[in-house]
Amino acid sequence: SYAADSYGASVTYADTEDATAGDVTYWALNGYWTPSDSGSMPSISVGYEVGDPEASGAKDTTQYFVGLQWDEAGPGTFGVALGTDGAFAEDATEYMMYEAFYSYPVNDSMTVTPLIYVRENDATKEDQTGILVKTSFSF
Repeated sequence: SYAADSYGASVTYADTEDATAGDVTYWALNGYWTPSDSGSMPSISVGYEVGDPEASGAKDTTQYFVGLQWDEAGPGTFGVALGTDGAFAEDATEYMMYEAFYSYPVNDSMTVTPLIYVRENDATKEDQTGILVKTSFSF
């Protein structure tokens, strides 16, 4: 991995054992960029992963995400993200997850972060939508 003042990137390798797929080799590439003027442009985070199983008949998998974050959105931070809901085989339908949040400081010791997410499902189930509120304290 490499990290500088406003950007960073990493390459990840893993060789795992799976009961059904046998040995699986994973490669991932992740990165981020933060603009010097954080008020007008969002920071960007991206990731992409490929799984390569060695078992006969097992299929390659992929998964990815993209996130944007504005650090100066009013008094707080606004962010959105999308990505696959896990790893998917090369010929399978990719189900996505989406989220949006706004984190704002209530005072010097407490931050409140409401968020909403949507998780896609297949035609047999409805998509899931959730609303959460996280409160963080620091002393």
